[in-house]
Amino acid sequence: MKKVLIISISTLLVALIIFSAWYFFIREGAETTTLNPTGDGLPFGSDDSVNSGGDTTTDNFTPPELGGARQPTTDELFGVDGMPALDEYGLLTSKSNLFRISNTPVAGFVTFIKNGRLTVRYVDRATGHIYDALMPASTSSLPFEKIKVTNNTLPKVYEAYFKPDGNTVLLRLLKEDSDTVENLSLALTPPKVASGETLYTASSTALRGDMGAITVLSNNLFFVLQDTLSIVSYTFNGSGTKTLFTSAFTDWRLTPAGNNLVVYTKASDDALGYAYTLNASGGSLTKILGPLNGLTIISNTSGSKIMYSYVNGNTRGLFIKDIKGTDVLEMSPSTFAEKCLWGIKSVEKVFCGAPETPLVRGDLDGWYRGTKHLSDRIWLFDTKTETAQILSEPNKDLEIDIDFYMPKLSPNEDYLFFINKTDLSLWALKLE
Repeated sequence: MKKVLIISISTLLVALIIFSAWYFFIREGAETTTLNPTGDGLPFGSDDSVNSGGDTTTDNFTPPELGGARQPTTDELFGVDGMPALDEYGLLTSKSNLFRISNTPVAGFVTFIKNGRLTVRYVDRATGHIYDALMPASTSSLPFEKIKVTNNTLPKVYEAYFKPDGNTVLLRLLKEDSDTVENLSLALTPPKVASGETLYTASSTALRGDMGAITVLSNNLFFVLQDTLSIVSYTFNGSGTKTLFTSAFTDWRLTPAGNNLVVYTKASDDALGYAYTLNASGGSLTKILGPLNGLTIISNTSGSKIMYSYVNGNTRGLFIKDIKGTDVLEMSPSTFAEKCLWGIKSVEKVFCGAPETPLVRGDLDGWYRGTKHLSDRIWLFDTKTETAQILSEPNKDLEIDIDFYMPKLSPNEDYLFFINKTDLSLWALKLE
């Protein structure tokens, strides 16, 4: 009896040992065939692109395929430094004509042709450093080249206004540890070729006066000088001061209109606005629009036509009219006139950023304060044929919200540049 019991126990122990060995080796072998979701088991060391602290559901990952539904991330499109990403052949991986030039906030920019290359010169808002971005001929060529122009650190530059040739710039910056605004004009001298230097020499001139709204017309600055209640012009070095108009009201906004100016009251959806023309040599204001709530306005390059927007009830409209005529053309979709730009060569065309959702009363004031950000599509309006077409849909194509702001065209109208008001980054759209 004891012998049978011993045999039974022995048999059971052997069976348990065999089962344990089978379970351990088979299960362990199965687990080692699965990729370690934290990246610790990847060949050739760890992969920094793998998320080691969050989602580890790598079993559901599907590799991207050409024509597939997976949308690329911002870093895949532009690279972690904001530059366009390249494939193995050195070509742009983004199929969109829209790309980012600077992913850090910029204070202002200008575009011009330099040594046969389309150049965008801009000021970094945090440091005051100036950069050149040399544009590619097409989106299938190598990405743009980025060159530092100046290395003089001037922190807290919140506005920059360039002379059209890019060689002089007015910087508006906050003095250290204060709210005092300093106006500094920089003249940029390129390095001599034989010197081997790459940085420009910058000579500065402090411009006095409590400046309000500013615009650039030809090679001169035009601005509201609030301490003298005047609209004034002078050169970028502060010489040749000329008073154009004086009034007790100083909350003006200025925009070029051919060789003259359009002057309009600072806009609010809850305030009546007026717009006037002003000769760049001085004189009286000539009324062209108003009273209209939330009035914003831009002029074409010759000063013969204006585009303007205002709010009526709870609806904002966008319109075009001859500055001396009465016929009015309504444009759709509506947007703020400040989000638009007239063509240079194609004088009947207008480029605009317009939000996907209709604008309502109060949106303009929130947009000015920075509490309202818009997700725009970029449109081309043809005022001659009265047609409109979408040039780019950033939210759909790149999964990025673009608040279209301060647009500028390249001299040959082959690029449209603008700032994303949401983060003040600088962008370019290659036009077909």
